[in-house]
Amino acid sequence: MPAQLRGFVDRLDLYERDGQTYVRVVDYKTGRKDFDYCDVLNGLGLQMLLYLFALEDHGRAYLGVSAEAAGVLYFPARAAVLPVEGPVEPQEARLLRQKEARRKGLLLLDEDVLQAMDGSEESRFLPVKRGKTGALTGDLATGQQLDQLKSYVFRLLACLVDGIAGGQVEPNPYSRGNHNACRYCEYASACHLDLWGQPRSYRAVSAEEFWEQVEQEGTRHD
Repeated sequence: MPAQLRGFVDRLDLYERDGQTYVRVVDYKTGRKDFDYCDVLNGLGLQMLLYLFALEDHGRAYLGVSAEAAGVLYFPARAAVLPVEGPVEPQEARLLRQKEARRKGLLLLDEDVLQAMDGSEESRFLPVKRGKTGALTGDLATGQQLDQLKSYVFRLLACLVDGIAGGQVEPNPYSRGNHNACRYCEYASACHLDLWGQPRSYRAVSAEEFWEQVEQEGTRHD
């Protein structure tokens, strides 16, 4: 079923190399926000990826150029107050602040693109590390993996739209540790979920498990 989604992107970053434009989507958060593989896998954290993939598919209309996905990042909207026990040396304070300032997200595994995002050798502000062998590790995805993820996200979105259009509106909230969809719901008094059932729960998944499931889902629909 056709559907239209509307939203506002906090910030877009573009990088051009050899005639190819890369786009990164940035979201500013006042609180702590991580890129959660479990949320994406279960359709709970799709907003940033939908922005990214929509811009990749329709970049010429929105940006004036075709663009390739370079990733998504959550940026802190304000400096956090870090709790410490007793006085700390300036060097230690700097390292603590630097660790807190490290962004969360998912980025394209491309050294030139990553270097354009963070010019430091250590990638101080990206969710990326360089090992002793020189290999990059962290929340990274190849171009092929991002393509697979785009197909997965769009299929998941289509299922959600079809479900809503088909009348699937029964309460079915999720619960993950301290996170509960009912916590801020304005309809709790009408739902009475606590009287007849329990929220569905999800376990955390590793990056390896995430990409394996995304690939398997893609193979199933090829």
